[in-house]
Amino acid sequence: MTTPGATVARLRRALAQPPERAARDLLGSVLVRRFEDGRRIRARIVETEAYLGSGDAAAHSFRGPTPRTAPIWGRPGTAYVYFIYGMHHCLNVTVDAEGVAGCVLIRAAEPLPGSDLGPLDLRGPGRLCRGLGIDTRLSGADLLARGGALGLAAGTPPGRVGVSPRVGIRLAADLPLRFFDADSAAVSRASGVPRRGPRTR
Repeated sequence: MTTPGATVARLRRALAQPPERAARDLLGSVLVRRFEDGRRIRARIVETEAYLGSGDAAAHSFRGPTPRTAPIWGRPGTAYVYFIYGMHHCLNVTVDAEGVAGCVLIRAAEPLPGSDLGPLDLRGPGRLCRGLGIDTRLSGADLLARGGALGLAAGTPPGRVGVSPRVGIRLAADLPLRFFDADSAAVSRASGVPRRGPRTR
């Protein structure tokens, strides 16, 4: 029988990889949001984007660390949450080795049974953070710590993984670093994503 400690160790190892590998392996993992009133929402990750660190012009780490972006250099499994356009929060997970910049944007998730969310309420990074009550106060949290307000758990990997360029960026926009569950209706369908058809593993 797998113990909680063994599961955490396995997840930590999966995150301690280069971002493009960690982003693919995060598909199917489960976000667990715990609220102070005892409510809990679980949601299966179905869409991610990899950001490669200091060599990636689209990454927040491109120009080096700042107080806001410091979590990107943290231990694999650290949350990095930022606010964009004065409207939306976006959740990222730190990956690669501690001290090496690398993170994965969580773009969409499917609410699992037991939540009061609709099937498409976490479709897109802004909706995901609104639906799960995620803001910058959670930036820097260890997602693999037991009982935290926001956690990450093992789940069911997708049967087919689609790959496309990242969404909504201008720099390094052609890199195939967006990964998604090709069979999930909760994957975002942002305009401007080239319809080249998903590559599947």
